[in-house]
Amino acid sequence: MTLRLVSPDRFVRHVPLGFAFRDASDRSLVGDGLAVRVADAARPWRTTLLAPTPSGTWMTPRLPGLDVVLAESPADWPAHQRSFVVTVEDEFRRFLPMRFSADLPVRGRFAWPSWAGFAAGPIGPLLPAGAPADYTPDYLPLFPAIARGAPGPRATVRAQLAVRQPDGGDLPASWAAMTVTVAGVVIGLGIADAGGAIAVSGAYPALPSQTVAEAAAGRSEVAWQATIKVYYGKLAGSPPELADILGQLSQPPTRALANLKPAQPELPAQTLVLGRPLTLASSKSDTERFSSLYLKAN
Repeated sequence: MTLRLVSPDRFVRHVPLGFAFRDASDRSLVGDGLAVRVADAARPWRTTLLAPTPSGTWMTPRLPGLDVVLAESPADWPAHQRSFVVTVEDEFRRFLPMRFSADLPVRGRFAWPSWAGFAAGPIGPLLPAGAPADYTPDYLPLFPAIARGAPGPRATVRAQLAVRQPDGGDLPASWAAMTVTVAGVVIGLGIADAGGAIAVSGAYPALPSQTVAEAAAGRSEVAWQATIKVYYGKLAGSPPELADILGQLSQPPTRALANLKPAQPELPAQTLVLGRPLTLASSKSDTERFSSLYLKAN
C-alpha cells in the first residue's frame, strides 16, 4: 500500500501492510474500536499497533524488524516476507477476538491465502453475492459476540453450545461454527465464544410463495424452515487460529441433539419467523428445555 500527499509538495510513503475487517453478519466494514496488533512470529516481543484510515483499512508505516531501506523498496518485499501473527480485539465487545497468520510485508490490502481452502457453500454469507468461484476477498471476517444486537432487520439465531460429560457436567463447545440454511442456501454463519455462546445473523431469505387463497387471506406471520448445523473440533487456543476455526466447516457436522435421551435424536428443522429471534436449546421434557443446545459427545 502506498500513501501519497500532493500539494504543495509531493510525498510518497510505502506501507508494508493493510488489513480490512468486515462484520460477518452483513459484510459492513469495521473501521473503529479495534485493537489490531502485528507480532513477529519468531520474535513475539516485537509488536506494533495498527491504526485505521478513513477508508476502513488498518495499517502501520512500520513493521517490526523491517529494515528502513527495505521498507522503501516494495519491489523487494516478496523475497523478504516472513511470518507474523495478527490479533484483533474489539474494545467495544461487539465482535469475538480473532487471530491469524500473515506473511509480510505485502503490497495493497492483505488477501488471506486460507480463503482458497474453504468450501463456498458454508462461507457464502462472508462473500459478496454472486462472487465467482476463484474470488479471494481482501478482507477478514469478524464474528459478532452473543450480546451484540443484529445490525438492521436480520435473521438471528442464538444458542449456548455444550457437550454433556459422562460425569454429568457440561463442556462448552468453544469456538464451534454454526450455519443456518434455508432452502439449501446458507443464510448465516457464526462462531461460538470461549464459553460456547453463539449468535448467528444473516439476511432473511426471499418471502415464501403463497397460493392465491393464502394471499387473499393475508399472512399472520412469515416463516421459513431452517436447518441448523454445528461444526465442533475441540480447538486449542483462546482464540484458535481463524483458519482452524473456519476449517471445522470442512469436517462432517457434529450432531446437535433434540434431547438427551439414550437415542440422542438430532435437532429437527427449526421455524424461523420474520422479526423474531430464534433461541435454540435441547429439550428436557415435553414442556421444559435446558439452557444449552447439546452436541453429541465423540
